[in-house]
Amino acid sequence: MKKSTFTVIVVPHDPQRTRNYKIPYRLFYVLVTFLCIGLAAAIVFMATYGRLLLKARESAALAGQVEELTRRNEQIGEIVRNLSELHAMDLKVRQMLGVDVAEEDSLAMSRMQEPDGLTDREVQGGKEQMLRSIPSFWPVRGYITKSFNMAGGTGDEDYHPGIDLGVERGTPVRAAASGYITEAGWDDTYGYFVRIDHGYGIKTLYGHNDRLVVMRGERVGRGQTIAYSGNTGRSSAPHLHFEVIQDNVNVDPLKYLLK
Repeated sequence: MKKSTFTVIVVPHDPQRTRNYKIPYRLFYVLVTFLCIGLAAAIVFMATYGRLLLKARESAALAGQVEELTRRNEQIGEIVRNLSELHAMDLKVRQMLGVDVAEEDSLAMSRMQEPDGLTDREVQGGKEQMLRSIPSFWPVRGYITKSFNMAGGTGDEDYHPGIDLGVERGTPVRAAASGYITEAGWDDTYGYFVRIDHGYGIKTLYGHNDRLVVMRGERVGRGQTIAYSGNTGRSSAPHLHFEVIQDNVNVDPLKYLLK
């Protein structure tokens, strides 16, 4: 006759307290079934929770990126406003002193004085042009080995009209903003160098390059490769010397470069 139960014997340290438990096969199968169902449910829950956790992390990362882009846009907007004010002030001072003003600057001045004469497209186009002219794009990504310092004048050993970015030789050097190449050649101090006029009184200089890939008079866009870094001129190690000149005065490039 087929048995419907089985016996489980529990033997403690004291043999006199041995316990025998008879368990029906049917109850055993029910318990095993519930255990398997619980284990499967736990596996499904953990897999679903893991996907949700991964999506939550991705959403948090995207939110951080959006926040960073918003912050950068605010920085660019602030730079644009400051440049507009400086440019307008510069034009007014030139007019007061009787200094000749370029035709395009005269037109810009008249538009500033009569903003109602501009269409929305012209205003937007002017803003976009100014944004492209701001040297906010890092020409290379590297450690700053020497900071900007205008104290002491050109004879002082600590005098440094730009920043030095340590990079390997042959690293692509990119234009910090769109503009025209006004100089591209050799200098005893800067070695192979490039100077770009971005308009609005802003220029940039890129020195100590290994070789150049642009020529004088060429139009370049933001982020376009203009040279490859090197160790030419008065340089002790491969790096890029980067300057920003506003109205013929060197300024700290870190005020323009986006972090």
